[in-house]
Amino acid sequence: MNKFLLLFLCMCLVGCSSTPTMMKEKEKEQVQIKPRDLQIVALGDSLTEGVGDEQGGYVTLVKKYVEQREDVNEVFVENIGKRGLRSEQLTDVIMNNESVIRKADVILITIGGNDVMKVVRSHFLSLTYELFVKEQQMFASRLDEQLQLLRHINEDAYIVLIGLYNPFSSAFPNIPEMDEIIHMWNEGSEEVISRYDRTLFVPIADLFEGRDDVLYDDQFHPNTHGYELIAQRIYEYLQKYDEWIGE
Repeated sequence: MNKFLLLFLCMCLVGCSSTPTMMKEKEKEQVQIKPRDLQIVALGDSLTEGVGDEQGGYVTLVKKYVEQREDVNEVFVENIGKRGLRSEQLTDVIMNNESVIRKADVILITIGGNDVMKVVRSHFLSLTYELFVKEQQMFASRLDEQLQLLRHINEDAYIVLIGLYNPFSSAFPNIPEMDEIIHMWNEGSEEVISRYDRTLFVPIADLFEGRDDVLYDDQFHPNTHGYELIAQRIYEYLQKYDEWIGE
């Protein structure tokens, strides 16, 4: 009888001691992240289109970086970038692609460079700093309306606005304040996008300062290396946050 009792107690002890281990294994299974698919929509001007790079510019590279994550299965990209696009035309692009934007998990935007160029071309012989300030204020107002529209279409997408850089110095040496103008423009854009949740402003001006080696032959658009720097910066900033990856 004592032998049976002793055997029974041993079995109980073994069973009890294994229970916490089994519970920990179950907890690990629950914590383990299941890879998910991501939908990226890229909007904007020639930088989003990838002009100057036959491989597709920064959008293709961001896709590549995101796909390397363990919590991501596959990345689908809809690139709606268009060379020459100005901010006043971006609203129509958004409205014409509403169904695509509604499905997006991440929205990438480059806009504003052609707005700056419009000021230069329209007032080339009479350029003043005040002209750029006035145009930036109108740009900021349009950007705010466009962010509202994007939020109306898609409440949850993570919106990433990429800042401007200065390729104008060599082309327009008669505008010595161009660095200051680009800085002012970027500050205004960052202030606007900061009003909205699940958004991110990515500065890139420093990546191009004094570097002709990252520009395409036209000395305006980035070359392949320039786009690599932009994509690396975007992904570097994304990695600081978790909410963009979703559930």
